[in-house]
Amino acid sequence: MAQPVSVAASGSPASESSRPVYPLQEIQAAIGGEIVGDAQTLIVGVNSLDLARPDELAFAEHLRYVPAVRQSHAGAIMVSPTFPAMPGRTLWRIDNPRLAFTKAMYLFQPPTMGHRGISRHAIVAPDAQLAEGVTIQECAVIRSRARIGRDTIIESGVHVGEEVVIGEQCVIGPNVVIRRGCRIGHRVIIHGGTVIGADGFGYIWHEGRHLKVPQLGTVIIQDDVELGANVCVDRAALGATIIQRGTKIDNLVQIAHNDVIGNDVILSGQVGLAGSVKIGDRAVLGGQVGVADHLTIGSDARIGAGSGVIKDVRPGETVWWFPARPIQRVKQELASLTFLPRLMKRLSRPPSKRRAIRHPRSS
Repeated sequence: MAQPVSVAASGSPASESSRPVYPLQEIQAAIGGEIVGDAQTLIVGVNSLDLARPDELAFAEHLRYVPAVRQSHAGAIMVSPTFPAMPGRTLWRIDNPRLAFTKAMYLFQPPTMGHRGISRHAIVAPDAQLAEGVTIQECAVIRSRARIGRDTIIESGVHVGEEVVIGEQCVIGPNVVIRRGCRIGHRVIIHGGTVIGADGFGYIWHEGRHLKVPQLGTVIIQDDVELGANVCVDRAALGATIIQRGTKIDNLVQIAHNDVIGNDVILSGQVGLAGSVKIGDRAVLGGQVGVADHLTIGSDARIGAGSGVIKDVRPGETVWWFPARPIQRVKQELASLTFLPRLMKRLSRPPSKRRAIRHPRSS
């Protein structure tokens, strides 16, 4: 994971925007690589190749971007060590330009804005415990016996329920709801509108109606997790719904009761997990993947966008489609569909007039 770099700005901030200004060589000294060109170029920000100005840094990850680099107005461009020379351009040669550029981006990330400290328009229970440096913005509600760790920011409109525990250096975005008893680790980012700890979806058919099953468990979110906007993480019926360290979850994802999601998992937008799903470390689920209940997805598995998973996925396996199955098999099946019109046409003929269908590669 890329970490922020530490660079001392040699110049004063730009007067209008208060943005820091760095000589290129100071950023390079913190990140590494070799500058070919003007190492004293002043950098005030980062941008894409096509939008960058002469005081901004850009990057080019592949040789196919050579024409774009030639046309770019960027003051300096991060490229791979094998990128062609370009006289008159300042190139920063470094292994993995994308990673290096990500590290540089931390320098120009704007600070979190808004009220610092405890807003007089927030409601904080007398027995809530707030560590040093906690920020509670306007209209946030902190219920009884909640505990919030050092330097955590609770933005406007957040609801923190009874006995919730939130760790250090977290950012809880506007209008997030964290229901009673849920536990959030350190350095967790939760974007606006997300709900943690709503009741799981559990009912029993009894005497002609749906009888609600009490959801008595909790939610545990470990360190360095990031949840996008409008994510729903339901509390367990018994025990805990768990999201383990370093997992990143996109917007509009549904995580049902008693799911256990491993370390460093990626869940893309609109993924939906039914109850009691287990996902192994470093698995990646593409957008709009649906997973049926009580299934296990192994570590390092990959599930293509739009797939419907109705049986377990082995560790390291890549699956796609509905029902989800090995991706090479799916590609072969889809390729075979192109022969169906010709096959049906031949089968409609009398047997004596039918000809063998030849694969295009054999002709």
